[in-house]
Order: sequence, then structure tokens, then C-alpha cells
Amino acid sequence: MNFKHHIATAFALAAILFSGVALAEESEERVVKEAIALFRAFGVMHPKGTPNSLPRCFYVASWKSGSIPEGYSRKYFGIKALAGLTAEAPENEVRKIFDPEGQQPDAFCTEEEFQEHLNAVRDMLKDEHKLADKSWIFESSRVGEYRTRDVLHKEFSFPVFDTKFRRAAFLVNISESYFRRSKDGGIGRGAPEFLYAVVIFEKRNGVWREIETSVLGQT
Repeated sequence: MNFKHHIATAFALAAILFSGVALAEESEERVVKEAIALFRAFGVMHPKGTPNSLPRCFYVASWKSGSIPEGYSRKYFGIKALAGLTAEAPENEVRKIFDPEGQQPDAFCTEEEFQEHLNAVRDMLKDEHKLADKSWIFESSRVGEYRTRDVLHKEFSFPVFDTKFRRAAFLVNISESYFRRSKDGGIGRGAPEFLYAVVIFEKRNGVWREIETSVLGQT
């Protein structure tokens, strides 16, 4: 093969390579676009322009690992294998899908940051007269006892899409806890509650719509 053939072959291989890269990038952009639209339809963030901010650490900053249960994979995606569907966690952080405009950065926390937040909420009960945000504390049904508002923390898996972006599914895990101060000044944590569910969406007339939510576990 002469020099000209080497050059021609190199350009041909480069064209194939860059074509593949471009298709991969286009596919990734589509997945990100659909994921943003899907979670907006689910209502994960306040609509743009809403003055109310989400509580600190409302969302887990990283995607939850896990697969869609076999029964739902069969029912909605036609998968016959004895295993559920699992989406690869993308490089995009949760906040870049839920809040691409970057309006509420404090709503996303790592597990370490969430523990720090829980500690701060608990410490609020030590002296309600010194609270910077008294809306977090209210008097319980028993006079002289106080408790905090419920602390919600939500974790999601990245959605699984079918090849035509007409069906999608994801997992959500919600934890809810609070702290209480008794009359003698003792502070304790209420028993945390958890809810674990699978959510199925379908696109109709170009719009993602929720068609089923099933609780997989609850305390």
C-alpha cells in the first residue's frame, strides 16, 4: 500500500471514529434531555421562578444504584430475562438533571453533608429561644415538649428508557425523620420512616406522564 493509500485509509478510519463519537455524544445528549423532562414531569423541583426554596439536603447528590424489578421490566419493557433493568449511572450529577439552572444548590447533599444537617437540626432543640429559623421547631401536643419539622431526604436511580424513549422507569427512596425535646431537656430522634418505590412513565403526545407508582417497601 502506497503513501496515498495510507493517508486515505487513515482519513476513512478517522471519519468512522468521529462519526461514532458524534453519535455517542448525540445519544448522551438525548438521554440527558429526556431525563430532565421526565423528572420535571414528576415534580422533583419547584417550577422555575417559584420563590420558595427546597429544604437543605432534600435530595441525595448521587444516583441510587438498583434495578427495576423483574415484573415491571417484563410488563413495561418486554424483558424476558430473569433480571430487572438497570441504568448506568451517568457522569451527570443529580443536581445537573434536577436543577440544570443551578437555582437551588443547597438542596443536594452527600451522605456526610446530610448527617451534618441532621446534627444541626437536632441542635436547634437545645434552646428554641436562640434559633435563627424558628419555623423548624414547634410545640408538640404535650405542653413543654418540642419537636422539629420532618426532615425529608430523597434518593433516585437514573431512569431506564426504552430504545424509542416512550417508556421510562426509575426507583425512589424517601426517608423521613424528626427530633423531639422532652420537658426534662432530653433530646431524642423519632423513629425514621422509609418508603421505597418504582415509578413508571410513558410519553404521550411528546409529554412524559406517570402511569404507575408501586411501593416496594415501607416502614
